[in-house]
Amino acid sequence: MNIIAADVGGTKTRLIYADVDKPGKVLFEARYASGEFDSFEPLLETFINDSGSAASQIESLTLALPGLVTDSSARLTNLPWVIEKQSLKDAFGIKYVSFMNDFQASVLGTGQLQQKDQIVLNAGISKVADLNDNATRVAVGAGTGLGVAWAQDDGGVAHAYDSEGGHIDFAPVDDTQIRLLKFLQKLHGHVSYERILSGDGLVSLYEFCADERGTEVQRDEITAEWVNAQSQDNAAADNAMTLFVEVYGSYIGNIAMLFKPYGGIFITGGIAAKMVERMQSEEFINAFLNKGRMRTLVEQIAVYLVTDERIGVLGAMSEAVKHNG
Repeated sequence: MNIIAADVGGTKTRLIYADVDKPGKVLFEARYASGEFDSFEPLLETFINDSGSAASQIESLTLALPGLVTDSSARLTNLPWVIEKQSLKDAFGIKYVSFMNDFQASVLGTGQLQQKDQIVLNAGISKVADLNDNATRVAVGAGTGLGVAWAQDDGGVAHAYDSEGGHIDFAPVDDTQIRLLKFLQKLHGHVSYERILSGDGLVSLYEFCADERGTEVQRDEITAEWVNAQSQDNAAADNAMTLFVEVYGSYIGNIAMLFKPYGGIFITGGIAAKMVERMQSEEFINAFLNKGRMRTLVEQIAVYLVTDERIGVLGAMSEAVKHNG
């Protein structure tokens, strides 16, 4: 059976064309800038043409999508796209079309990671059997937005569940973060963790740190990539990066207490993978462990930084294979 699996992102979309009946499975793979297309349909058409295949050869399409996903349609969070199953079936003649949340796909993809694809940030306890066989695992990722999903195994089959955990209220833990909260409240009113742990959030952190130093900035000229690149020579950018990993560490610690995921927390998304040294720093791990009486609990939870950007599309493909293979 020929399938297409796609991980649709606000910045980029990665697709895989595979034959689930063949050992190698993957026949063609490509990545596109999402913003270069007005909707998903022309992007899919481009991919099919680039693959050298034809829509008539595709029997199943599985999409991992960022946003509100229903049985029949999806409205994307960071793209002005609405994707409808029936429209895709009619336009391409594909018999089976299924949608899933992008972080559901990411957490399923964690089951396919190789050791080289992840960096251990906190070793935790490796023997799940010693912990009542709770093998729940969580994927968390800051990119265009902030996503959270978890997976549990049932008879060897992983089931994934999405959430809106990126929109949990930001909880400052020290005086600097209290000032940060007040700064962001003036801009947004309600302040969720996504307002900080995202590409736009890193820009806001730079603005805050520059403001703390009495420096004016032009937001239109600042990007998350710029802040990261300038952090070696620019004090405000360096402070912003440090504050980012401190808030991220604290947030991951909250996730550890909420789910008690002894199968591990997997940090995905494009931002963390571009600041590996920062994520391995004492600032991150100390913030993660700083949970007062619950420190012993979070110490037990393994935390991994995922370096394989294909994790979402691999998860989407595994779901497609599970249902169609």
